[in-house]
Amino acid sequence: MNSTIESIRVGKWVVIPRLNKIQLASSANVHVVTPKVMALLTTLIENRNSPLSVDELAQRVWPDRVVSDNSVYQAVAMLRKVLNEESDIDYIERISGQGYRLSTEIDVFNLDSNVVDKKKKTHAYLYISTLFALLIVLLIIYVFGQRQQNDLKSDPHFEAISLAEHLTKSKLPERITKAKQIYTEVLEGSPEHVVAMSGLCNTHMALAIYGSLPESQVDALCRPLLFKALELDSNNADVLTSLARLETLSRKFDQAKVYFEQALSLSNESPMLWHWYGRFHREKNNLDKALDAHLKAFRLAPNNPTVLRGLAYTYLNRRDLKNARKYFERSVEIAPHAKHIALYQLDFYLLNEPRAKAYKVWYEKHMTEYSRVYPLHKLSHILFLLSTGNLEEAIQKSEEIQITRQNVTSFNLYVRAGLKWYQQDKQGAIDLLKQRYLLAPEDNHYAMPYIMGLYQTRQYSAAKQLFEKHFRSVSSLNRNVNEHVGVYLLYAMILKKLEQGSKVQEIRALIADHLNGPTKLDIRYQPFWYSLNEEPEQLKTSLFKLLDSGWLPDTNDNIFAIEMHSELIDEVELRDMWLNKLNTTQADLQ
Repeated sequence: MNSTIESIRVGKWVVIPRLNKIQLASSANVHVVTPKVMALLTTLIENRNSPLSVDELAQRVWPDRVVSDNSVYQAVAMLRKVLNEESDIDYIERISGQGYRLSTEIDVFNLDSNVVDKKKKTHAYLYISTLFALLIVLLIIYVFGQRQQNDLKSDPHFEAISLAEHLTKSKLPERITKAKQIYTEVLEGSPEHVVAMSGLCNTHMALAIYGSLPESQVDALCRPLLFKALELDSNNADVLTSLARLETLSRKFDQAKVYFEQALSLSNESPMLWHWYGRFHREKNNLDKALDAHLKAFRLAPNNPTVLRGLAYTYLNRRDLKNARKYFERSVEIAPHAKHIALYQLDFYLLNEPRAKAYKVWYEKHMTEYSRVYPLHKLSHILFLLSTGNLEEAIQKSEEIQITRQNVTSFNLYVRAGLKWYQQDKQGAIDLLKQRYLLAPEDNHYAMPYIMGLYQTRQYSAAKQLFEKHFRSVSSLNRNVNEHVGVYLLYAMILKKLEQGSKVQEIRALIADHLNGPTKLDIRYQPFWYSLNEEPEQLKTSLFKLLDSGWLPDTNDNIFAIEMHSELIDEVELRDMWLNKLNTTQADLQ
């Protein structure tokens, strides 16, 4: 492009190459694009009479390096998103077998850089123009919708496609596999069938959840299909949603955002679009936006198990365990055959023998492939090994994944603290929990493990001070006991160590009043309750009853669980008996 040319008129757009700007000539609507997208546009302008192949575009736009075809497809998609805005024509034509060119329906000519500023319109004219444009857009939407319906009915593969879509929704592996076969057969006869490409990708995704396909293979199977589909139809919301999903799982959030925004501009009635948009925000810890998106997905598809799991995990991240379990259980009721349920259960429920056994079966079958997509689960597995008493393997796994001091994420610090505690490096564990707490010193969730660590290392005054800072409604005895019994019991235990008997008695009265009715105390809390009431026989019975129930010390919830329970027993012989019984249970799971 001639460097002396400052502005080019391309249809209704004014292009300013040196500023990477594309501005709507009739308004102040401006897009700033990347240099490579602008280079693509200027290349197409310079060669507007001749289609350029993907290879030619790659050589001209990226002359200094080798890039894949996907880079060209993505740049074309981004450019189309801008130029096709409020337009009923595609500014960039694809000529089958030849490549891309600017549409012959648009005019291209040079402008003075001040042209846009000189064309001021009156407010009345703009108002009338806006109304007229709105009517045109509504008409286009109507016509496009009618055309889509007509196109669908006239599609020679209509029957096959509709059956495949129905089979995929069943969530049954054999039916999804049949849908996959149907889509493949359609593409053999019509290799540019966009709906079949998108549908085939959907079967890969579904088989990764309900069938035997490893998650790690989905990206490689789907990307070629989706990029080709996007090349053929840049305004297909399903294709854009699937691409946004892949980029979210790859943690390429900037690119995912581009796809989400384009898809949402085309449709807001797709439950899977809202589901993955919620997942996108959840990955970025924007939990309010995540919940809003997942609730929209739920309203559109209240019986879709994938949608339900997304909503459940968002509630779990917001520390709303009641709603988290509610929607998770609904998802299991609808799709009890989802292959990762044994794994999901460890997130929503405390560990016990049946869940540990189910997880071990899952681990042997799926962990290798699962961890390629979700490497963070390797840390979760270390906590499971600690819970089942397998310290040696936990240390080995931590060395394999190189848990180092350079990684200071919250979960990494927590796992390292668990390893330190189980290796009897108690001060090292407390130091790591303090470091973790200081990452988010206003977050109660970060404070609780540190408070329990201070209690276990007999730093009772510091534990009390931190507890009262973060749990004021409990320390002032104003919080409902119903869902906070464990928190009240911990506070009472701290106060008892500090010999603040009068407030301990107040807490006992609150809990007793709560239990004076049909409510039963969770078996996990019974030993602490009997200890608080100084009922030694009931305490001993409840501790062994806890082990008989299949209880295991869930380090994902509390790395101090073994000590907090065993230290309630004053008699050394009885305490050793309790610990030996726990060790036997753990050994059976190794």
